[in-house]
Amino acid sequence: MAHMPALDGLRGLALLGVLFFHANGALKGGYLGVDLFFVLSGYLITSLLLVEHAQNGRIALGAFWVRRARRLFPALLSLMPAIALYSRFLAKPGELAGIRADALATLGYVANWRAVLSHKSYWQLFAAPSPLEHTWSLAIEEQFYVVWPLAVVLLLRRGSRRTVLVVTLALVALSVAAMLLLFDPETVSRVYLGTDTRASGILAGAALAAVMPKPAAFTKNVVRALDVGGVLALTVLGYAWWTLDGQDPLLYHGGFWATELCGLVLIGCAVAGKGSLVGRVLALRPLALVGTISYGLYLWHWPIDVVLTAERIRVHGVALHVLRLAVTFAIAIASYVWLERPIRTRGVPFGRPLLIVPAAVALTVFLVVRATHARTGPPPSLPPELVSLLPAPEPVTFQIMLLGDSTANSLGWGLRGLHERGVAVELRGQDGCTMLADMCGGEAWAQQVRDVRPNAVIVFLGGAFLHGVTVDGRWRKSCHPGWDDKFKGYLTQRLAELPSPNGRVFASTIPYPLGPYDNAEFRAETDCINADIRASAAAVPGIEVLDFAEILCPKGECQRELHRVVIRADGVHYSIEGVSEAARAVMQEIRRPKR
Repeated sequence: MAHMPALDGLRGLALLGVLFFHANGALKGGYLGVDLFFVLSGYLITSLLLVEHAQNGRIALGAFWVRRARRLFPALLSLMPAIALYSRFLAKPGELAGIRADALATLGYVANWRAVLSHKSYWQLFAAPSPLEHTWSLAIEEQFYVVWPLAVVLLLRRGSRRTVLVVTLALVALSVAAMLLLFDPETVSRVYLGTDTRASGILAGAALAAVMPKPAAFTKNVVRALDVGGVLALTVLGYAWWTLDGQDPLLYHGGFWATELCGLVLIGCAVAGKGSLVGRVLALRPLALVGTISYGLYLWHWPIDVVLTAERIRVHGVALHVLRLAVTFAIAIASYVWLERPIRTRGVPFGRPLLIVPAAVALTVFLVVRATHARTGPPPSLPPELVSLLPAPEPVTFQIMLLGDSTANSLGWGLRGLHERGVAVELRGQDGCTMLADMCGGEAWAQQVRDVRPNAVIVFLGGAFLHGVTVDGRWRKSCHPGWDDKFKGYLTQRLAELPSPNGRVFASTIPYPLGPYDNAEFRAETDCINADIRASAAAVPGIEVLDFAEILCPKGECQRELHRVVIRADGVHYSIEGVSEAARAVMQEIRRPKR
């Protein structure tokens, strides 16, 4: 097949969409760039297979898979030592097991199913990012590279291009049906990440390859029609990339397929070549160069985003994004020039591939597993004779219990970090607690309070703005009446169940989030949540409001650092040292006599 710069440009366009989406959601629907990749991969791979069969009367599967491995595997292996270094020096202990599983799933090209089976929400990737969160799409493509050539060989053995087309369209219909049947607005990651539900884009590209004529066969009228369709396709994609949220049900009831259709039209323009205006735009050299190194860019951009955070390097805003892009492009260019292109064209530089490749894989697995190994077992205990010399523990005179989500626990650690004499802090927060469903332990809150009998209970739901709910078939966030009613209903019910014979119960407001959530949309949602919290507290006699939002963000301006220590490294959870000043204000408030 002749090289077509416009196809490189189309790949570059897709990559830019993903880059800007991962830049803290700067391009709301930029994740749809992955679908352009899918459509383009299906078209190119199937075209290569059909051309080889037309020229040689057969398809050499072994040679095909070797070419794919030489194209994809070296860059992926080169990423793993960097993941090992991140795990060893930067990752939190609680993240190590997840990173190890992500790395092994990535190397096995099953990362998408690893995410599905572990019930990970792709749309919370900014809250608890894994450096390999993005490899799910590579897994789907590699699964296609393994299975699809076998299918094409069998179909061509029994039929023709027409047979390939008919079967491909049937498989597209099955994938569409799977998405419609399996779609659940509460757990959209299943259909977003599943191979079966996302295969429609790749298979649509494969179907196009079965019917696409040679560029010389394009008449002027056909090219003109393609250009009209291409301009319309770019307009639709631009609107979708700018506005379409990844959890919007519209996406799963036609949105994906509409954008994939746009991708098919743009491929037609690219193949038409210089005769197409849209094709000439896609072939612009900067865009084509981005497409040429797009694989390395995609592999490295997200790990770099995870490592180069504002809190680590003390650079914020546009400057941070520019720095991330500069580092990403530098690594991707180096990877392409010195690793990917040489191995793709000449193979491994030394030794026998049958020995070198397994050894390289084994080494990367060893590095990742070793770096993510966490010490297990109980902490070492002191000898009894030393224990007897230690001072007796301070008697507890004031006990605090934190209820809510994971942010409640991080605030609780800040309270513990004050080391006030006689104060004990119970951390009973639960990851994923939303108040949009009975996911916070049900009546367990009330039982925990009865068991511990604390002097003060603080209900804190700092991550509430991250969660949504389906209302009338659409995904909604706070500030929508359906969301607010459900949140207030559950919160009021739980507050009413909390006994307080010996203490006080506080419903805490939440501060504006920072980091990737520092924008007008999330601030407005936080205002709505705080209004809901105040309403729920007012509805239950005896419940007090702890205005933590005002403590940490007086007059709406959030404190970011304390004595050069970042307060919220991920924009949501609190560091012990950074939140100490706010924690001391909380302690004073809850110990102040009731008004």
